[in-house]
Amino acid sequence: MILENVLNILDRYHARRVSDLSMSLARHLGLSEREVGLIGQGALYHDIGKIAIPTSLLESKDKFSEEERRLMQRHVEYGLSILSVYTGEVMEAAKVIVVSHHERWDGQGYPYGLMGEKIPLYGRIVAICDVFDALCSERPYKAAWPLGQVLDYIKSQSEKAFDPRLTEAFLQIIYEGAAV
Repeated sequence: MILENVLNILDRYHARRVSDLSMSLARHLGLSEREVGLIGQGALYHDIGKIAIPTSLLESKDKFSEEERRLMQRHVEYGLSILSVYTGEVMEAAKVIVVSHHERWDGQGYPYGLMGEKIPLYGRIVAICDVFDALCSERPYKAAWPLGQVLDYIKSQSEKAFDPRLTEAFLQIIYEGAAV
């Protein structure tokens, strides 16, 4: 109940879209329905740590200073702290997703700079779905991008931000209309 209230304060629609996209991608990859469910439920919490980030920063239209960027990145740490008191399969999946969805295939992500397949699969799946939805959505600091521009960006980030195999599978489900 408490976690659901926190999600409602944040962008619950973004969380749900990321969850649905993540389940579609996991299914397309042939993961078991149990894992699809864990990814879907866990993905709901991917940004839960943003509850501890000042609203002024979350809604800022300005480019972040280095200090602001570091503070924003702390939402991962805050999210893990919030979830640390919860147990069970779903919460363990959520913790993995929270800590790994900002890692990048090329090792330039955070918080640990993991690279390639050292990034947990659940985090790699949610990462691509999170970026896709964020770019397709209007934010205080940007207009929604046209779908073609979003897909071009996702393609351009294969082997950089995203696992190339997942990028290909994600684009396939979008082009085929199989997402969600």
